[in-house]
Amino acid sequence: MYHRLLQTVKPMTVELFSLDSRCSSLYKILGTQTRSYNEGATIEWVPPPKVSCLDPSKSGDRSPLPEVDLSRPQYKFSRFKPAVQFTDREDIPAEIRKIASLEFSPKNKQVQVIKHDVLSKIRRHEFDCSSLEAKIASLTIDIRNQQRHVKECKKDVISRVVCKENIEKRHSLLKHLRRKDYKRFEWLLEKLDIVYHTQPNPIVPVTRKGALTKLTTFYCDKIRNERLEAYKLELEKEKAVFAKEKAELGKWIEEEERELGLRS
Repeated sequence: MYHRLLQTVKPMTVELFSLDSRCSSLYKILGTQTRSYNEGATIEWVPPPKVSCLDPSKSGDRSPLPEVDLSRPQYKFSRFKPAVQFTDREDIPAEIRKIASLEFSPKNKQVQVIKHDVLSKIRRHEFDCSSLEAKIASLTIDIRNQQRHVKECKKDVISRVVCKENIEKRHSLLKHLRRKDYKRFEWLLEKLDIVYHTQPNPIVPVTRKGALTKLTTFYCDKIRNERLEAYKLELEKEKAVFAKEKAELGKWIEEEERELGLRS
């Protein structure tokens, strides 16, 4: 049985092989163009650098954490009264004022003062701490402080995770505010100096094959445009010769028409 199958299949394979050889020889005779790689084309793909999600360029924070005057008192001393009343009091010694200032306080106290300075420009009223604008501003100061800390202490994994969570939380709040009140959304971005990056839909991954396809398209377009420009310059040079031939031909036609009596 197997012997019969082989006998029936064998002539077909031989015939197909002979047909392919005939077609290839026919292509060679007719000179049909075949696809092949151009060895002179220099197309090189370099993978894009990996950018951390904590990087300010990716999170959208265009400005760092603002500097604060270290001679200012801590927030708990100027919470209910202006800071001037604390610094200008004569009954408080200079040593006590210096100890109560931000110069001898931990960094979280400095961040607290910066946060309330920013909130005073953004909140809707004096006791506003739960609106979308106040939450986004508070998260922005926390994110910038954590970004500065992560840059200095690269092995602090917990701070990296918290910073990433805060960035995602702020992004969701900005998305909600953008959908709810677009004018206030634009005003808040300008005040906090933030760039809002929308999520691409659908998300197209960066692959080597896709990038090489785009680079090849750009390379072919560049060659096509260069050849078109060269052909355009060549035609511009031949324009004077063509105009001269046209004038001579028109003159000859006019003389022939006069000889034949077609023109007076």
